[in-house]
Amino acid sequence: MTVCVFHQAIPGYLGRSDIHLSLTLALKGDQPDTVYLRTEPDNEEQLCAMKPVRSESGWVWYQAETDWAPHQDLTLYAFKLVWPERSCWVSASGLCTAMPPLTEVFRISRYHTVPEWISAQVFYQIFPDRFHCGDPRSTPASHQYDGMDGPSTIRRRWGERPNPEQGGNEFFGGDLPGIVQKLDYLQQTLGVTALYLNPIFSSRSNHKYDAENYLKVDAHLGGEAALAELSAQLHQRGMRLVLDAVFNHTSVFHPWFIAAQLNDPEARARYVFTGDQTSDYVSWKGHAGLPVLDMAYPDNLRDLLTGESAVIKHWLRPPYAIDGWRMDVIHMMGHGPGAANNADTVRIIRQAIKSENPDAYLLGEHFFEATSWLQGDQEDGAMNYYGFTHPIRAFLAGCDNRYDPLQLDAASLAHWLAQARSQIPFAQQLAQLNQLDSHDTRRFITLLNGHQPKYRMALGFLLTYVGTPCLYYGDEISLPGGDDPDCRRCFSWDESEWHAETLAFTQDWVQLRKQLPALQGGALVPLYAVGDVMVFARVLADSQCLVALNRGGGCDIDVVDALLPLAADWQHHAGEGSLKPAERGWELSLAAESIVLWSRSAR
Repeated sequence: MTVCVFHQAIPGYLGRSDIHLSLTLALKGDQPDTVYLRTEPDNEEQLCAMKPVRSESGWVWYQAETDWAPHQDLTLYAFKLVWPERSCWVSASGLCTAMPPLTEVFRISRYHTVPEWISAQVFYQIFPDRFHCGDPRSTPASHQYDGMDGPSTIRRRWGERPNPEQGGNEFFGGDLPGIVQKLDYLQQTLGVTALYLNPIFSSRSNHKYDAENYLKVDAHLGGEAALAELSAQLHQRGMRLVLDAVFNHTSVFHPWFIAAQLNDPEARARYVFTGDQTSDYVSWKGHAGLPVLDMAYPDNLRDLLTGESAVIKHWLRPPYAIDGWRMDVIHMMGHGPGAANNADTVRIIRQAIKSENPDAYLLGEHFFEATSWLQGDQEDGAMNYYGFTHPIRAFLAGCDNRYDPLQLDAASLAHWLAQARSQIPFAQQLAQLNQLDSHDTRRFITLLNGHQPKYRMALGFLLTYVGTPCLYYGDEISLPGGDDPDCRRCFSWDESEWHAETLAFTQDWVQLRKQLPALQGGALVPLYAVGDVMVFARVLADSQCLVALNRGGGCDIDVVDALLPLAADWQHHAGEGSLKPAERGWELSLAAESIVLWSRSAR
């Protein structure tokens, strides 16, 4: 007889106090003779028999308490089920016969928490120069920096295609006042609740990943007054603001680097030099304009992170009071060349942010796997390229993160997603920032060659998967774009150029994300993954959502009911499909290239 199991760190299944954890495991089907909670309080196995505490509809709930691990922040645990003739394990990756590796057991941080507000948000990423121009007078004029040893600026008309040969030197005029002017669109029309802005600090480039002054908002974006106004307007609306911090490197026009080039010993110590010549400096990925800072140098830590007037703390304070930081290439920040002692550096970043505002969001940029940074003592969450963007890109667009061919069926997709989830605490799962595309990638609609049905599938998946969804500006209107800088086109405010059906779809699914608690904080339960179809549920103790993706033709499938019992009927919310009871669960009828959402609640 099959066994269904459920445990995750959601209310009703995990309780915590200063002394111990209370853990609950639900089992349906062939009940074991003994259920054990397995921990390692001193790096040696400890098995504690769990007690049945209630039963309903074939499910039995088992419970046990355990002390926090005394020797480390993370408490690691799994469950062992024993019958007379067999045994198996329950880990974060599901049921398994073999004892699970420690990388896949459940884990929870004792001392480090994730701000609860994060998973309730729908983020919207804005590249400021390309969203909306609020004050044309502040836009850089062509040739503004001529004669100043800098690149020649080029002022462009709104809506023209970015020129790859100009890169960071062309300006279209988007600014912070322009964002303020469009807050009604963002909040009321689209429904987003939080903004993440690409860098806004003083720089001669449009992208501003080469800061010249970390304590000045670029005048071409409106200056500090414009940031204070944007923050005030957002917070009055109950919205949040996250800014981009680029502390791994500076511009060659930063005063520190200018002094280093004049052989000032203290300024040279701020950067990574490999020889005595002024040209012997390490730059980010070989880009000569981005000299790398040395995080072993105490003055860098003081000025950027730990000091009372440190940059990272300054913008967390009024009148700006931002709600968090996205840390650019956080995994590369370290001592000397390379990323030596990076983990220590990231812990210092965390302590600096949380000392100023414990409820602030620490988001790390990682284009690949970020598991080791997401164990509680470093980042709250990462830009989830590895655990979301790359797998859904392969499933729907048939390519990997480098745009090489990669085909995944639903089973392979589900496996990739589960593996990524299982290696980090559930709190970090909820704080992962999920995106389909960004300022660093081709637009998802372009990868799909404009195929709208699959694109809407991707948007629906973004807004229902575990983690925090983030739309990149223009996703909602199917704004296309290829490689950088084409992925940074101007947002068109001519509504005749919008894809109206996709906008309406996005609006509907954003509202569902905000209305259904299980989509915000619920555990993910895989239910079906065969061929072109994947079905999963988001689960809280008193509410559930059921999501089905079908990238192929219309089909009927049978899905086994492995969900906790709720005395409520399924309600269809969005998408083309139907659900009816079957012998062991439900029969789903799904339209071609579709995503469907149902929910039920005991409330």
